[in-house]
Amino acid sequence: MATTTQAPLRLIDSRHPSFFSGWMDWERWRLVYRGGPEFRERYLRKFNSREDDTEFQERKDLTPVPSFAKAVLNEIRNAIFQRLGDVVRRNGTDAYQKAVAGETGGVDLRGSSMNFFLGDKILTDLLVMGKVGVYVDAPEITNIPTLADVGNRRPYLYSYAVEDILNFNSSKPEEPSEFKSILLRDTVLNYDMLTLLPLDYTQRFRLVYINQETGFVNVQFMDPNGDKISRDGELGGGPVELKITRIPFVMLDIGDSLLKDVAEYQIALLNILSSDVSYAIRSNFPFLTIQRDPRAAGGHLKAANTDGSAQTGGQGAAPEVMRVGPTYGRYYDKDTLPPEFIAPPSEPLQTSMALRKEMEQDIRKLVNLSVQGLAGRASAESKSMDNQGLDAGLSFIGLILEGAERRIADFWASYEEREPTKRKIASVKYPDRYSLKTDKDRIEEASKLAELIAAVPSRIARKEISKNFTHVLLQGKIKVDILDKISDEIDSAPYTTSDPDTIIKARDAGIVGDQTASMALGFEDDEYLQAQKDHIKRAQEIAKAQGVAKAESDPGARGVDDLSADPQAAAKEKAESRNTDLKVSTKKPVRGEGK
Repeated sequence: MATTTQAPLRLIDSRHPSFFSGWMDWERWRLVYRGGPEFRERYLRKFNSREDDTEFQERKDLTPVPSFAKAVLNEIRNAIFQRLGDVVRRNGTDAYQKAVAGETGGVDLRGSSMNFFLGDKILTDLLVMGKVGVYVDAPEITNIPTLADVGNRRPYLYSYAVEDILNFNSSKPEEPSEFKSILLRDTVLNYDMLTLLPLDYTQRFRLVYINQETGFVNVQFMDPNGDKISRDGELGGGPVELKITRIPFVMLDIGDSLLKDVAEYQIALLNILSSDVSYAIRSNFPFLTIQRDPRAAGGHLKAANTDGSAQTGGQGAAPEVMRVGPTYGRYYDKDTLPPEFIAPPSEPLQTSMALRKEMEQDIRKLVNLSVQGLAGRASAESKSMDNQGLDAGLSFIGLILEGAERRIADFWASYEEREPTKRKIASVKYPDRYSLKTDKDRIEEASKLAELIAAVPSRIARKEISKNFTHVLLQGKIKVDILDKISDEIDSAPYTTSDPDTIIKARDAGIVGDQTASMALGFEDDEYLQAQKDHIKRAQEIAKAQGVAKAESDPGARGVDDLSADPQAAAKEKAESRNTDLKVSTKKPVRGEGK
């Protein structure tokens, strides 16, 4: 009996077990986020026997592509991305600081700053796919101890999608490197040797491993056939030894894609929307109905000869063709209703539109719940939109980015200086808080807190509510140190409200001093002194103009309330002037209408 021998597994065909557990979902997640014609072509379904190929193609051409999941995910990405400007990066080498600022070619030698590289190439893939890699590379240098001696020949970064992280072997916790070996797939261009123009794409495999004999990292390139090649693609190239002891690869992982639970929603929305558009276009025409007498002979009946036999020709060939329009009239039979146009029913379309709206809201809820789940604050059954849990999930993603950038800075320094004790490793600190709240949400929440400030008798509680008020309005929009200064100002302030109406009424009633009132309204500490001087001067001018010096005149009735013992003097004098009891005429002396 003949036996068959199985071909040995090539190294480039090996895959990590986790690769097979996720690769079937990766295409769907990418297309759901990417959208466009490719998503429509892949997931739009035919109505089985309800339509033929031509009708299906016509419907496909008219079908818009929904992108609600992409919009929600971009909101999360942007909420984190806008805080990257507050990331603090200190120390490190001069080359590193220039690169993270986007100078000297940037961190990727394409002009990208670290913020742009992380926000554009790393953060989006991390949220869409749940995992992404960053490789810290450097030009190959021979017989030169450090890169610091060779000017612009410095490290640089590029990203690896999860589909291109084929296999890896993690190290033990006590070992310095996170990985013992890793197999990556590159997509590179083939160039015309004469014109240097790109012709097509090809794949190249990169095996990075730690040589157990030397302890240094080695890199071996291979072509799609598994043959060893050099970095430039020449056959027979051997491994390149890097003078570093750790594999310079950082894997960012949040556990799962944020689109995992909404991908099918987006696919269902595509098909429902396609059906709605098709119905609206094809069925949006009224049709004519004509009542007939069932006893009348129609064109579908056979005509009869005089002897009662059927005429040659059999059944009528076609029904009657009618012309309709404003210039055409039509007879209708006696005792029957006149012809009329009937509009197609709108209930199916309205029901479908209501379903789509509900599914769009569900997509937002499920994505936000996925973010909350990153911090372990939401259950699968939870339907509440806990903003604190949502912000905690964003903070978790921020911690993932912070940890990754610290390792990048460490690998960068190891390329620049071989001796660990001499390395200048940059320190990285990300913001502690992130938020998805819109300005409208912030204002509504802050307004409710403002109503509580005056209702609480405790001064300490009022100040804590005030600090919470400022956090709701400003958190995520300003730097943390500025927010801390605001909190310190609230703690040290001798007042607990800055509401203008409350302050002015309290001052007029004589229960608060000018200095505290002025400070509570936001003026300088000594501004009230100048205000008092201006007030005295203004009162004197008014008194002089109104004739307050007359003995029979009350200053309050002349507009100088501060010189009157009766705050109601003006109202009383006005009422007295209109009293006609002791006057000849009973007509009240009031002004008439203006002319």
